[in-house]
Amino acid sequence: MHPVFNPYNTLLLVLGIVALFIAIYAWRHRAMPGALPLSVLACALFVWLLGYAMELGSQTMSVALWWVRLEFAGIVVVPVAWLWFAAEYSASWAWLDRRRVWLLGVLPLITMLVIVTNAYHRLFWQSFVLVTDGPFTIFDSVHGPWFWVHTAYSYLCLLAGAYLIIRFIRQTPGLFHRQIVALVVIVVAPWIGNVIYLSGLSPWGKLDLTPFTLIVSLTGMVWSVFGFRVLELRPIARDMVLQSMSDGMIAVDEKGQIVEANQAALRVIGLPAEHVLGRHAREVLARWSDVAARYRDVTDIAEEIDLEVDGVQRWFEVRISPIYDARRVYRGRLFVWRDVTEARLMREELCRNNEQLLAAQQALIDARDAAEAGSRARSAFLAHMSHEIRTPLTAIIGYCQLLEAGLEHQPFSQTRQDIEAIHMAAGHLFDLVSNVLEMVRIETGRSELHEVSFNVAEIVQDVITTVQPILKRHRNRLRVEHAEDVEQIWGDPAKVRQVLLNLVSNAAKFTVDGVVTVRVTRAGDGSPPRVQFQVSDTGPGMTSEQIDRLFTPFAIAPEHIGRERRGAGLGLAISEYYCRLMGGALTIESMPGQGTTATFWLPTLLLHDMPATEQLAC
Repeated sequence: MHPVFNPYNTLLLVLGIVALFIAIYAWRHRAMPGALPLSVLACALFVWLLGYAMELGSQTMSVALWWVRLEFAGIVVVPVAWLWFAAEYSASWAWLDRRRVWLLGVLPLITMLVIVTNAYHRLFWQSFVLVTDGPFTIFDSVHGPWFWVHTAYSYLCLLAGAYLIIRFIRQTPGLFHRQIVALVVIVVAPWIGNVIYLSGLSPWGKLDLTPFTLIVSLTGMVWSVFGFRVLELRPIARDMVLQSMSDGMIAVDEKGQIVEANQAALRVIGLPAEHVLGRHAREVLARWSDVAARYRDVTDIAEEIDLEVDGVQRWFEVRISPIYDARRVYRGRLFVWRDVTEARLMREELCRNNEQLLAAQQALIDARDAAEAGSRARSAFLAHMSHEIRTPLTAIIGYCQLLEAGLEHQPFSQTRQDIEAIHMAAGHLFDLVSNVLEMVRIETGRSELHEVSFNVAEIVQDVITTVQPILKRHRNRLRVEHAEDVEQIWGDPAKVRQVLLNLVSNAAKFTVDGVVTVRVTRAGDGSPPRVQFQVSDTGPGMTSEQIDRLFTPFAIAPEHIGRERRGAGLGLAISEYYCRLMGGALTIESMPGQGTTATFWLPTLLLHDMPATEQLAC
């Protein structure tokens, strides 16, 4: 059936057309702050008015229900659009921009879904009837729980928007108050009508007065848009420009009283405007009394200072300028400061990074030099190794040929000497190969400890027996000083023997007609105790430069000391690594002409210090 028109719904349709024209006008100016949400608000009002007008003229429940649903499509949008408009026009909530406004529309969207599906759950209308008595049709209903959720959300949006506009009015010069008041009228009028309708105080029964009070809202909207051109004449007063500055600013008169301060300055000072304006700068800046005293009589300066703000150290670039009136009479000073903390920290970070880069560059240079030195050392080592390997092999082959040629004719004593020479050459070659292989294991991280209980005296005696030929060859005397409280200990006997053998062999090789002393003592009272091995000689000694190169792998002694003393350059490097692996250390002390002392210690348990159960296990 066609709707029945009466004066009431005809008036609503006219108002709807006016709202539509306002929506079109605001859409054309949508680039301006507040124009786009105002266009949405006017469109929602148009849908609301159209739906209610057709509801009042409906003759059947199905038709009326369809128009009521369309009507609510506008109703749920109006509060959201109003809050969006208030926030954007007053620039109050930076987070509520045009990309995030959909967050406000989540609950209205749910409301529309509840309305469309109300027949299945009765959450919005528990029941409804179509009242046809009188000049118009009324859709009367019993509200469900979700209706009140929608109502509460709508009122919250309306209240929030009204608060933002009222706060904006207080911050705006009086010249623009009429424009802003017109905006408040837009929302307050239908709000009052809706309260009267929901409270049941309407003198017209069930007739919803809200759409009719929209006449006042539309009047205010037309007044704002066309009369005051509110979208084109946004307040750009001096104080608003001042408040938008990111730099802090305070103006002080000739008496030292603060006459103006912007929001950026108030944030740093930590006080509201009413506690700052009109007070003496010395009182307001009492927290920074030294700074206030420094600039008390300064009228023109620009420098950087540091202040503690909210417990955090910050840096500010301060500029002070004199203020003159039109007749060039001094009226006060203008303080402007800019927070340069980030720039200051960035400069410091750049300086630190620059220092780190220089340090890294120097480290790379040192690494390059070390790599080149290592390369040279390896080259020298390979050249030396070719001779070291050839010499014992040549001796072995030569003595074997002599034995083969004269075994039947030469005396047994000569044969014995030849066999001993072969044995010595083979032993030298074996030690050389063993050191090279062990160095490879160390460099690949495959050298491991094998700790057991062993007798120190046996290790020392084994080393002495091994180096006896070298001692005799160089006519050296050997002294052994073994402490009685160091006998059975826990550790890696093979590595201890190797370190001690390397040290005693070196002492015997580099000393001629001298004394080599081996001392074994218990050092320190810590836990666990230390066992210390010390090898001293009366040889030629070394310089500090030579000592620095001792633990470098492949570092071979100079040519002038003789081939049999030079070695392969691996013994001390391996020994120093073993000591570190066992938790100890190896040190060398020497002076030219005063001999050399090599000391290494190991943190280890003496057997008599261990519990009885562990001694039995050992």
